[in-house]
Amino acid sequence: PDVMSGNIIGIVAQRLIRRLCDHCKSPYHAEPHEIRLLADLGEGPRPVLFRPTGCELCDFQGYRGRIAIMELLRIDAGIDELIARRATAHEIRSRALLQGFTTLADDGMHRVLNGTTSLEELARVVDLTDRM
Repeated sequence: PDVMSGNIIGIVAQRLIRRLCDHCKSPYHAEPHEIRLLADLGEGPRPVLFRPTGCELCDFQGYRGRIAIMELLRIDAGIDELIARRATAHEIRSRALLQGFTTLADDGMHRVLNGTTSLEELARVVDLTDRM
């Protein structure tokens, strides 16, 4: 912590998730358990999501290519102080969230809502249990 404090300007995390095939993805209205996962994003009562179907273009996988989901923790004076005093990860995360920190799960949820990937794919790559 002493070496890191004052020397870090940010921390980036990323994961690759599969992109839904634009040719064959299938729209559907979110189910109640999916709506609970999406609740804090302020979407309507039953948002339209997409699921993989499969076609010749994607070798019947339903996915074609990959995209990155990312989170960037900007180290400001407050977070730097938390690091210096050896705060827990929970304390640092709480402070970051108050400052508008976008998590991997949040970035992924936006990708789900815009039809780029499926909720199932996001759940395969990112732990969503804290959103339930």
